Formats: sequence, C-alpha cells, structure tokens
Amino acid sequence: MSVLQTALSYAKQDIRVIPIKQGEKRPPMQGWQNAATSDPTTIRTWFEGQFKDCGLGIATGEFRNRYLVVIDIDDRPEFSGSDTLKDLEQLHGQLPDTVEVITGSGGRHIYFLTDAPIRNEASGKLGQGIDVRGIGGQCVSPPSVHPNGKTYEWVEGKSIANTPPADMPLWMVLILTEKHTDDIPMTYESTTNILTEEGPASRYCAATTWPELLRADGWTQAHTDRTGETHWVRPGKDTREGTSATTGWQGKDILKVFTTSIPGLPAGAYTRFGYTAAMHHNSDRSAFAKKLLQEGNALIPVEQPTKTDNILINWQEFWTQSFPEEDWLIKPLIPRNQLVVIFAPGGTGKSLLALYIAAGLATGRDIFGIEHEPISVLYMDYEMQQAQLYERLTAMGYNNHTDLTRLHYASLPPIASLDTPEGAKEVCDLARTCQAELVIIDTFSRAVEGAENDADTVRNFYRWTALKLKTEGRSLLRIDHAGKDLKKGARGTSAKNDDVDLVWQMTRAGDEVRLVPTKKRHTWINPVDLQVRKAEEMFIQNIKGGPRLDKAIEIINREKINVHVGQKIFWKQFEPHAGVGEGRVSQQMAWLAQAQLKEQTGLIDYTQEEF
Repeated sequence: MSVLQTALSYAKQDIRVIPIKQGEKRPPMQGWQNAATSDPTTIRTWFEGQFKDCGLGIATGEFRNRYLVVIDIDDRPEFSGSDTLKDLEQLHGQLPDTVEVITGSGGRHIYFLTDAPIRNEASGKLGQGIDVRGIGGQCVSPPSVHPNGKTYEWVEGKSIANTPPADMPLWMVLILTEKHTDDIPMTYESTTNILTEEGPASRYCAATTWPELLRADGWTQAHTDRTGETHWVRPGKDTREGTSATTGWQGKDILKVFTTSIPGLPAGAYTRFGYTAAMHHNSDRSAFAKKLLQEGNALIPVEQPTKTDNILINWQEFWTQSFPEEDWLIKPLIPRNQLVVIFAPGGTGKSLLALYIAAGLATGRDIFGIEHEPISVLYMDYEMQQAQLYERLTAMGYNNHTDLTRLHYASLPPIASLDTPEGAKEVCDLARTCQAELVIIDTFSRAVEGAENDADTVRNFYRWTALKLKTEGRSLLRIDHAGKDLKKGARGTSAKNDDVDLVWQMTRAGDEVRLVPTKKRHTWINPVDLQVRKAEEMFIQNIKGGPRLDKAIEIINREKINVHVGQKIFWKQFEPHAGVGEGRVSQQMAWLAQAQLKEQTGLIDYTQEEF
C-alpha cells in the first residue's frame, strides 16, 4: 500500500497525519502541529504534489474527544528502553494488547488511548529509553523508511486503520500526569481499572481500603452524597471549612483530591497505591513497588477473603477444637498479642519492673524464675536518661559482655506523638524493623501530645498506634501514672481502659510488690505477688505457699531432685511426684521451692546463674 493510500486509510478513522521527510523523522514544513489533518483533499494534495516522495507521520494528542498517545521504546548500547519497560511491567502490571509498530531501528511504538491530556516526555517519567508522544507530538508511521533504510512495520499486520488502540493502563496515566493535576482536570472514564492488573500495585489496592488509609493519615470523613461519593476533609482542617477530596469519584475506586494544601500530594486523581506512594514514599512509585515486592505477603495478601468468609461459627468444629487456657508472652504478667497497662504511683517501681521484663525477655534470662526463649523487645522510654539506664542495667548484672542486641531501646525518642498518624507510623515502622514481639511505652503521658484527661487522646493512641501493633501480632505494655485516688485507676480519663485487654494496679510495701488485675478479658489471670531484691534491682515471684510449699520441699528432698538444674529439667523430674492425694503441687509452687532451696544450699551463686 502506498503512502497516500495508507494516509487515506488513517484519515477514515479520524487520525490526523503529516508528511515526513523520507529517511528522516521530521515534517518538511513549519507549523506542522496545526497543519496535521484527516481531510482527504488536503492529504491528496500533499502526497500527489510537493510531498509525494515523503514518508508518513501520525499526529498524537487530541483524537475523537480523547487523546492518542504513543510510547516510544528505544534500545541503544548505553541504555535499553525495553529493559525499563520490563521493570515497569514487573512493578505495575503487564501492558494490554494494542497496536504496535516496529521501527526501522528495531525499536517499538506502542499506541494507547486515554481521557487524560498527556504531553510529550523524553526519557522522563517512565524512565530511560522511553519517550512519550502526546499533545503536540507525532510518530513516524508505516510505510515510512528509517534513516538506516529499513521500513516501519505494524506488528502482526494490525494497523491503526483497522484496529483501535487499547486504553492506557491507569498506573501509566497517573505517572504521566503527575505534575499536571493542578491545572488540568483529569477524567478516567475509559481507562483500565488498576484492580484488574497484575503486580504489587494492584495487589496493594486490593488489600487496602480508602477509610483505612485516609483515617490513618488524619483525614476526617465528612459525608456521602446521593451520587455515592464520600467526601473527606484533609488533616488539620476543620470540617466546617469544607471538604478536600472525594472517594468513589464518578463511580471509580479513586481518590479525587481538589485541595492544593497537602505537601507532596498535588490535586488530581489517585489509586490507593499512588496515594500511599505520594504521601509516604516521596511520590516514588517504583521505590514503593519494589518495597512491596521485597516485603511480600507482610504488606500484600496474595488472596483476600470475602467479607463473609469464616464469619459464622461452625458448631461441629467448635466443640471438637482445643482452646489454650493460657497464652502468655511472659507469665504471669503479659498475655500474648494483648494491650496491657501497669499503673502505679510515682516511686513504686513500675519502670524498674518494665526494664527487668524487657532485658530478661531480650537476653533469655529467667523472669520471675520462669525460663523462656529470647525475643525481640522495643522499649520506648520517654522519661529515663541513659545514665540512669546504665546504673539500673549494671545493678541487674548486665554489662558489656551481655548480648542485648534483642533489646531495642529508644531513650527519649525524638519522634512524633503516638496519638498522631505520624508518630504511630514511626513507632510501628520501628517495631516492624526490630521484629519486636513486645513494645513498651514508658510512660503514656509523655508519649502523647493530647491531654491525658481527654478521651480523644486515648482513642487516637489506640486507633493509630495500639491497634496497629496488635494487628501485626505484637504485645503492647503501656506504663501509666496512678491518679491521686488509687481506687479510680490510672491518671486521666476513664477512657484509658476502654480498649485495653488487661490492666494491672501495682502497689508496693517495702520489698513486697502486688499486682492486681483491675480489668481483664480472661478468667485465668490472677493477682501476682513479687518480691524485690534490692541489691540486683530484680524481681522474684513471691507465692504464698503454706502447706503446699512445704509439700514441694518434702518431695524434692525425698526424691533427691537436683535443684541446680534448669527449670524445665527440674519440672520433668518433679512432675511424676506432684500427686493428687493431699492436693497437687503446682508447677509454680515447685519452682518456688526450688528457688528457696537453691538459696539455702549456698553451693552456687544464685545471682550469676539466674540473672
């Protein structure tokens, strides 16, 4: 087919064309942008007259109330546009099938339609080796000849004259329009829904919701109008001053932002992936996508259950399954995956107890005489200076030879308040980095910026910090000051207990410490009695044993059980003799007897072995 015939076939589809100098890539006329046409008479005049020896170009930009855009892939020794495109597809999803040209140099021209006004880009937003031809641009078309003498050809013979281009993927639209959303209205009526694409971006969109993302960043939901659009107010703005964005815009799962007052988030349309990239990853979509790939299922569930999956109890399975009576992170004080509070008057030793637990868990040392495997702990200390921390740790027997790598200690941390989205993100990111199973906040009043007696302060802390930590499977220990009246609980609003799983009231008389659960979700949690060993600033469990303790000591002496072995080995020797005749001797009672006999024998240094 001749150049003229080809040009006329394009014109029938309202595609504007322009002559191109053979062996070159530019039109032979000035002002060609305005001269490009789909008028058959003009086209015949050109290619039968002064431009009869020219090749053919297709004008990009406006097309049938939409926009024709060409992605130009160029491969050279110094860079590869094909590799750049592969990276983009891996991160965002495969491109749809569309019409495509193989250029004379072996490059590719990929044609798309979009509702968004896309401008020309030279190896910019999409990456090295990828140019974009949009408004004001043109692309050399078959059957033109490349400067190297080779001919441009349609892939598989599918010409734009008989095959309409596919819609540009939404992720590509958003990348290419990112800097133009302030002054050009964007619509995506015909663009591909990102949820249908493969890749980390689409999986992230499927795994999250707009309320979840926006509320975590401090947005306020205003109302939902009759069209189904939900209106949102940006962080720091009063709802009475008007809304800042909508979700469900034009029936699309997109956030439409029309404010210009959010740093890093220009006005425009965003998917959840694009929004998160803009707000928390400096608008670097590629870096965010790579992070999602690296962290895998921790951030992107491969398969999401429906809302009705496993919502009702299967009674047949219910009665046949076993439920653990106890599930402790550290017995008998902190259940696993729970929000726990210890409150006490100043000087009681609550911070000392928290440090004792944290260091013991991190090093694997016995706590309250109980053996355990070492775990990672994040301690956010808002009160104690490092000099005081040094004194307490050395008193407990820790030194520069102790492996404290699992104790991640932040002394007076310079992070945002934990009743704000910013502070919540910082501490949750830190806990995730440390792989902490327990996070300790000491103390609550210094970790938040809101008033301690304001219910909103507590609710914000729970919504943005505590709940997030719990959903990630972490236990949280919050240290609180008691009010003037100990019977009324922790200082501040009564809302402090609303979303808490377990609250311990701590009192002290001399070396005797008592922890009483004032709120508990589980029946198997009972008061705890501790004794402080001042020399080592450590705690041992003080179980009032009476006759049961005497019986445990009798069994140990009668059976000649070695009290200087580890507790697991000791209990394995003791358990067959615990009996039920005069009352079974509990494991805790046996361990208490073991501890007392250890001290009485004087054969070993109890402090060095246990602490």
